[in-house]
Amino acid sequence: MTDCEAHLRYGMSIHMVLVAIMTLGYVGGVVHLGILATATSTLPLTLTGAVFPDLDHPSSIPYRYGKRFLPSLLAGVAVLVGLRYRIQIAAALIETNRSGFGTFLSGVIVASLGWGTWIGTYGLFPVLRPPHRTVTHRLSAGVIAALCVGAVVSLLVGGDGSLRPGERVFVLGSSVAFLLGFASHLAADGLLHK
Repeated sequence: MTDCEAHLRYGMSIHMVLVAIMTLGYVGGVVHLGILATATSTLPLTLTGAVFPDLDHPSSIPYRYGKRFLPSLLAGVAVLVGLRYRIQIAAALIETNRSGFGTFLSGVIVASLGWGTWIGTYGLFPVLRPPHRTVTHRLSAGVIAALCVGAVVSLLVGGDGSLRPGERVFVLGSSVAFLLGFASHLAADGLLHK
């Protein structure tokens, strides 16, 4: 079994290969500078993907840190997304309610979203943990998790509901970086061929 540090090394290696390929593409005139910048800046997502599958092992470092910090991280993301779309929420509430409480209620909704996410994640994280090397060690789980990462990044960077070309590159690059890290974990564990 590969330990957390080795998984991080595998993730770093696969990310450096990605950056090297993108750099060669940029030097060759095939890759745009924005794509190279995205590939370079998504290292944290690659490393997150590299340790993500071990969230299912209760004595692993990702599980221990995930149990401690994941509820706050997800609640923070929920609040950021809520704040990003607070005006749209308030407008919808004012339109349907016709009272002056739309802005106040949108703040309540955003706060409730954050607290609900924190409470739900904190309570469900240990309960929903699958047995080690089952669901979280499948490439299909990595694809689903990478799509979720892309969706969250899309919500964070897309302000008006549509993404500009550079933002689309960043969303796609974030998903790809996470999936590459996830695949490096499976390769390190010898499970990629299954």
